[in-house]
Amino acid sequence: MATTAFCNSAKQELLQGAHCFNATVTPTGNTHTTTTVDNVSSMSGVAVGMAVSGSGVQAGSVVANVVSSTSFLLSIVTTSSLTGTTLTITGDVFKMALIKVSPTGTYDATVTNYGTGSGSPTSSNLGTDEVSGTGYTAGGTALTNVTPTLSSGVAITQFSPNPNWTSATFSATACEIYNTNGRLGGASGTITGRTISIHDFGGTQSVSSGTFTVVMPTFNNSSALLRIA
Repeated sequence: MATTAFCNSAKQELLQGAHCFNATVTPTGNTHTTTTVDNVSSMSGVAVGMAVSGSGVQAGSVVANVVSSTSFLLSIVTTSSLTGTTLTITGDVFKMALIKVSPTGTYDATVTNYGTGSGSPTSSNLGTDEVSGTGYTAGGTALTNVTPTLSSGVAITQFSPNPNWTSATFSATACEIYNTNGRLGGASGTITGRTISIHDFGGTQSVSSGTFTVVMPTFNNSSALLRIA
């Protein structure tokens, strides 16, 4: 059974800074073989924790601190001093996994994790309730973030373009959106695959040797995929 819901755990984690829905931005800036990046052309859409890449930027670097309207600090020093170099700054990577027809688990606001994608379905593991079939790969498909905005007092975000699976043959009844990044810590270390939301398709949706597309709703304060009033 699947019920459309914004997962309870995700609501709490948003206030803990555990999820970043910002879209990718590509400002220019100056690096100095330190953690400082200054003379940034635009800080719009840049937040602490976002991944950063570019010439001289070391793998695993993230925005560690926003210093001003034109500068920020990286988590790792750069290896070169460059002027006006292009930086690629990205939010978390979210995926959509599809839920099969007649799942044995219950998918609603109590779901917490995508899990391993195998084994018995639980609130923390989609497991064998994930779709299988031609054109579908376990784990689902990566989504493209749309930077959150405010519309008539409602914070809204979703993903664009519509996710799809080509040359596909399978059936699904719902989907689970989850964060592949590990921003949330636990006793055993970093936790990845935290579920954001569950979406019921209103019945069995099938494709045979074609393209299976999940159509995003209208991006406004009453219909956007994720809304906080």
